[in-house]
Amino acid sequence: MDKKVKDVKKANDGKIVRALFEERKRRKKEREKAKKLKISDIKHGEGAHVGHLLRHLKAKEVELTFCGVVVVLAIVLVSLYFVFSSVREPVSFNTIQVGNFDVTYIDRGDLLGNIVNLTSSDIMSKKDGMKSEVYKLEVVNNDKEAKGFQIKFVNDVAMIREDKCSKKQIPLAYIYYQVDGGKVRKLDDTKRSPIVYQGVLGGEEKETIKIRFWVDKKLPKEYYSYHLHRKLTFKSVVA
Repeated sequence: MDKKVKDVKKANDGKIVRALFEERKRRKKEREKAKKLKISDIKHGEGAHVGHLLRHLKAKEVELTFCGVVVVLAIVLVSLYFVFSSVREPVSFNTIQVGNFDVTYIDRGDLLGNIVNLTSSDIMSKKDGMKSEVYKLEVVNNDKEAKGFQIKFVNDVAMIREDKCSKKQIPLAYIYYQVDGGKVRKLDDTKRSPIVYQGVLGGEEKETIKIRFWVDKKLPKEYYSYHLHRKLTFKSVVA
């Protein structure tokens, strides 16, 4: 092979090598570009997903708010139900709780069941007094064990102050009373608040107590303009 042919072959070999080298560089750039595109595409995809989610939430904002209000309201109503259901409902507005007892004073017409007002018009014989209208109490022992109680005859301070009649009260010595059709007795005038009944009620038992009051026929005329403001009170005691 002459020198000219060798030079031509050498030149061609150099072109091939350069072409391969350029091709290698081109492919390297394409790979790097492909990597950058993939990362960008991923970021763009995540942004698009988040944006779609936000648009979806915004579209559902009213619905979600309504559902949240309903859930909160339901929780409040359920809580109130349990609170109020845990409180024992009274039999009537005249029912009070004293210790383990529920005590209901039965009204007498326009008068509250525990209010006792006596005047000279209530002067009666023993026979008539035993037929007079009763003051009635319904007592319930909510405990499982027997419990003792007392019913006292105390001053109605509010009425006495309203009428300004503290010095015009009929003396207790002229007041008769009877409990549940039993023995007729006079009030103990040595006590400021005499006990008119004392008893024991078994566990979870109920009792209705009827009491009558009237003024003795022997009331001196000097007291005819007097009256009596008293009321019945219930007290839980050791059996």
